[in-house]
Amino acid sequence: MVHFDSVEKDYGDLKALDRVSFSIPRGGIVGLLGPNGAGKTTTMRIMTGYLSPTAGTVEIAGERFTPDAVELKRRIGYLPESAPVYGDMLAWDYLAYEARLHGLDPDVRVPEVIREVGLGSHAHKPIRELSKGYRQRVGLAHTLLHDPELLVLDEPTSGLDPNQIIEVRSLIRRIAETKTVILSTHIMQEVEALCSRVIVIHRGTIRYDGSIDSFAPTVQRIHLTTGDAEPSAVVSALRDLSGVRSVDTGTAGDGLASFVVSGETDTDLRPEIFRRAASGAFTIYEMSRERTSMEDIFRELTITAEKGDADAD
Repeated sequence: MVHFDSVEKDYGDLKALDRVSFSIPRGGIVGLLGPNGAGKTTTMRIMTGYLSPTAGTVEIAGERFTPDAVELKRRIGYLPESAPVYGDMLAWDYLAYEARLHGLDPDVRVPEVIREVGLGSHAHKPIRELSKGYRQRVGLAHTLLHDPELLVLDEPTSGLDPNQIIEVRSLIRRIAETKTVILSTHIMQEVEALCSRVIVIHRGTIRYDGSIDSFAPTVQRIHLTTGDAEPSAVVSALRDLSGVRSVDTGTAGDGLASFVVSGETDTDLRPEIFRRAASGAFTIYEMSRERTSMEDIFRELTITAEKGDADAD
C-alpha cells in the first residue's frame, strides 16, 4: 500500500530524513515510533502529500505519489494530533459540510460515519461542548468520510482518559479490519495493544522495522552484587566473557560492590558469570536478570544509537 524508496527530506542544513526505505502492505496496523524531532511528522506529511521529498520516491497503491497526485490523495485519510474541527458547529453540521467538500451526499454518508465511530446522540451537540474523546471521534469521522484505503493517525489517544483510550483503540481495531492504518504514538502500551508491526525512526533513519513479536530486547542486563574482590578485578573478570558488551560499576556498601553487566540476548549471561565466580575470581551475593520493557527497548534503539552516532562524529 505504501512504499518509500531512499526518501530524503532537507530543511536547509537540517536533514530530517536520510535515505528512508520501507514498504507497508494492505491491512493491519503499523506503529511509527520515534522521539521528538526523529522525523515521524515529516514522514507522515510526505506520506499524505503535504510535503515533497528532497530525494527518493514514494508510491501509494503501486503508483508514484506526489503532492499533486489528487486522485491518490483521495485514497488517504489523515488525522493530525489536534483534530482540525470547528468548535462552534454541531458535529453533524460539520461532517455534512466536509462531506459536500468531498462531493458526497451528506444525507447518506454522514449517518454512516456517525454509526461507524459511535457518535450517537452527541452528533447534534456543538463540538466545543464535547469531551476530548468525542471530539476525537468527530475527527475520525471526518477522516473516514471519503472512505480512504489508507488511514494515517497522529497520536490518536493523546490527552484522553483511560476509558476514552479503550474506546478509541477499539474503534481503530474495527477500522483496521478493512483499511491500512499507520499509527504514530509515544505510548508503548498503545503499540502493544494495537500494532502488528513497528517502525522506529530516529535522527531521520530507520532504527528498527519488523513485527511486534520480534521487537525483542537488544540487550540483557544482569544486576550483580559481589564481594571478596576489588571492583576493578571483578570488572576485568567479567569484561572478557563471551557476549558481554559493558560492565558498569556502582556501590553496594559493607565491603560489597555492585555492577550492571550488559550483553547480547542470544545467550543468558548468568551461567558464565557463575562459572567465573566459581573459579575464585569473586563471590556472588546477589544476581538478577532485568526484564526489559518496550520503553527500555525504545531507549536502546534511540538514546544508545544517538550516543554511538555522537562518538562516531
